[in-house]
Amino acid sequence: MNFDYIIKNGLIYDGTLSKPYKSDIGILNDKIVFIGELSDINSKNVIDAKNNIITPGFIDIHTHCDLSFKQFTENLDQNSISQECINNSNFLYQGVTTVVTGNCGLGYSSTNSWLDFTKRIGFKSNVYHLVPHGSVREDLFGKNQPSILNDTEINLLMKRISREIENGAIGVSLGLEYAPGCFASTKELTEIAKLVKKYNGVLAVHLRLELGKNDKGYSILDAIDEVINLCRVTGVSLEISHLKLGKPKAGIKIDQVIDKIIQAKKSGLNVNADHYPYNAGNTMLSFLLPNEFKEGAGIKLKYRNNTGRKKIISVLKDFFREISLEDVLISYFPSKPELEGLNLKEIANKQNKDVYECYVDMLFEDIIPWAVFFLSEENDINQIVKMKDVITVSDGWTVDKKMQKPHPRLYGSFPRKIKKYSIDEKIIDLTTSIRSMTSLPAEKFNIKNRGIIKKGYYADLAIIDLKKLEDKSTYLLPHQYSQGIEYLFLNGKLVIKESCMV
Repeated sequence: MNFDYIIKNGLIYDGTLSKPYKSDIGILNDKIVFIGELSDINSKNVIDAKNNIITPGFIDIHTHCDLSFKQFTENLDQNSISQECINNSNFLYQGVTTVVTGNCGLGYSSTNSWLDFTKRIGFKSNVYHLVPHGSVREDLFGKNQPSILNDTEINLLMKRISREIENGAIGVSLGLEYAPGCFASTKELTEIAKLVKKYNGVLAVHLRLELGKNDKGYSILDAIDEVINLCRVTGVSLEISHLKLGKPKAGIKIDQVIDKIIQAKKSGLNVNADHYPYNAGNTMLSFLLPNEFKEGAGIKLKYRNNTGRKKIISVLKDFFREISLEDVLISYFPSKPELEGLNLKEIANKQNKDVYECYVDMLFEDIIPWAVFFLSEENDINQIVKMKDVITVSDGWTVDKKMQKPHPRLYGSFPRKIKKYSIDEKIIDLTTSIRSMTSLPAEKFNIKNRGIIKKGYYADLAIIDLKKLEDKSTYLLPHQYSQGIEYLFLNGKLVIKESCMV
């Protein structure tokens, strides 16, 4: 048999919980066509993977890569897109070959528009898309969202979601902590879950709350109960996005959070969670505020006055009783890039203003800043990592080095998971770690013929030098690609060779 590429002498972690084994791999066109000993080498392209491991290309089921490109399809010249973004370089250097977009209820509401755009620009990653509930809701009902949809409006929403799934989306995402997702009633969510179940898709949910409790006494445990009950009533395949327990915890422990999911699985429900291996999140600056203040990414018009400012400041002061002002770092601020990389206290000192006045000023910007929030504890992450069926994700997006201070998870999530939790700290074994980013997400999201090294599957393969593997990106110096991915194949094509983009 002739091959386009042969990989010899590597230790294969096939993506399942099977023990690793040494073997050669033959690639022809976009598929793995042979696994076994190859003594007669019928290929001009032979890679010696001695002392390296071979894994399936990683699958990141929680990304916002589509958000990185919305501005180009809506406003900007596509010729100005950087090659870094077209390559999706920050993901490829992590070993990620497949991304799922449309998460947290945000992103392209038109599946066709997004998938056609990726083909048009030559986007290198494999892409699967979720219907973003919040974006579709805004399409249908505008910025002045009805808090409760009536039957006619729900039917209109269902027709639109059905169309998007039939156009190729693999499920629906909810962003229940963001407007307008936060307004969705139990009836609306139940109808969505029934529809997703009908199409055998996945319902990916950003919970209503990821902190211990809010000012109304609503807790993260209530938020998990809500979505598990949706799963119980409808039978939908449920994915709880970026599981965490943020401060203030209000006495709630991570064991309680995890136990909710374990018990749901024991009862036969199809429930999984995913996580990124960092103790800080990255989201809109407005996320700390109660829903009554929110409109899209920003603040409702009726609160953009002195009375509104006082109410918002009161809420912020109450929140910051339990965490530090240094725990919020501005990561993206297009109108004031000089403030990116500074925390709230540093910004207040720089502007010689009260820190809460600074916060409100930023909330009232036309394009609201994004921030890194250091609200999680390392021991809690360790407990989440140990969960049997937790999926590894980045919660990242496509980025180039012009962006000032993005979260390091955009550059390092997958190497960090392996290096920190399997190699250095040995919290989970390497086989389990690799499964969490290959066969497990592929199975959960019905991604066919990927995620396992198997004859007939797509040749998405990473050759990794574990001694070199490292996530280099930091919060203050984020624009550093991960190291250790020596070779990377995507659909049979070599995209990284000897640690460099081809």
